[in-house]
Amino acid sequence: MSDIDHIALSKRYPTIASLQKAARWRIPKFAYDYLSGGIDNEVALDRNRQTLNELILKPHVIIDEVIPDLATSFLGQEFSAPFGIAPIGLSGLIWPNAARMMARGAVETNIPYCLSTVATTSLEKIAGDAGPNAWFQLYIVNDETINRDIIARAKQSNYKTIIVTVDVPYLARRPKDIANGLSVPPSIGVKSVLQTAMAPLWAFDTLRAGMPEFENLTPYVEPGQDLRSASHYISALARGHVTLDKLKLVRELWPGKMIVKGILDERDAKTAKDVGADAIIVSNHGGRQIDSAPSPLSVIDRVRKTVGKDMPIIMDSGVRSGLDVVRMLASGADFVMAGRAFGFGTAALGKIGVQHVHHILSEEMISAMSQLGFASPADCKIN
Repeated sequence: MSDIDHIALSKRYPTIASLQKAARWRIPKFAYDYLSGGIDNEVALDRNRQTLNELILKPHVIIDEVIPDLATSFLGQEFSAPFGIAPIGLSGLIWPNAARMMARGAVETNIPYCLSTVATTSLEKIAGDAGPNAWFQLYIVNDETINRDIIARAKQSNYKTIIVTVDVPYLARRPKDIANGLSVPPSIGVKSVLQTAMAPLWAFDTLRAGMPEFENLTPYVEPGQDLRSASHYISALARGHVTLDKLKLVRELWPGKMIVKGILDERDAKTAKDVGADAIIVSNHGGRQIDSAPSPLSVIDRVRKTVGKDMPIIMDSGVRSGLDVVRMLASGADFVMAGRAFGFGTAALGKIGVQHVHHILSEEMISAMSQLGFASPADCKIN
């Protein structure tokens, strides 16, 4: 791990919430709203937080000495902690080259980093940055030739793990993004110009890096199309459910670990297991797809009973502390992914943000596990 003075950093940024506050003032409002916001009235977003807050864990302290060790073996890989960086679309809005910062931070801290299909950095670049710590998140599109080619590119780039997201049959209509005129490329109006002017460092780095593009998908756009036309084409291409046949095709084509993300219903969990998924992610997409969705915490018991004790389950949606990671592990998850927390860290601190988020989550996990009598992530079970 690189030599970063986390003691000094923690005096200014002791929690993920403090990094979120700093990020709010360092990036334009449209970028912050995109990263932090949910869908509709953000009820699902609030429900994720409420459900985590309501999970009570009982301390167990008159025991032999416990010194928590966060080292975790998951899907054949060894990591420093039982959490990783979830895929974030439009990552270049958070900060130019944010995906590469996160990938390199993941190597520094030895956790997985999952690149989104709709990130603004190509899977080839991230494979070079993150090596074996790089996972790739796949959105299946309505063109089998493109699906096959993206999967082939991931294989050629030596990715070992692919995450197939299944909970976006239709692009979500998020009011904050609509009001901000958020698109790729961004709509340039008085509001966005003023917001950008309030974030001069972001504006300077964006100008130097160039307008963000969907680098993973631009090879499939017809030559000569401008960015706005390309964006509309990509949006239309991504519509539709991930059918059983499409999921089977990915399993057939992908020789490595396949994780299915976006599971809230036990029937979908069974389908993913039957198709041959190596793990599933119980997730409501961070409260960004449907406002009536249950929180992952409220459904994991039924999902676990359906897939059995040996099927690895990852959980995401709502992680803002190391205690939240422990809560998710205690509820039955084997691993946890966090997106916004690392996004806030990157927006607030740039390339050292990932390492500092890792430090915060790890220290908070160790504190909580010590109180609860848990020596390892595998011990963090209440059922």
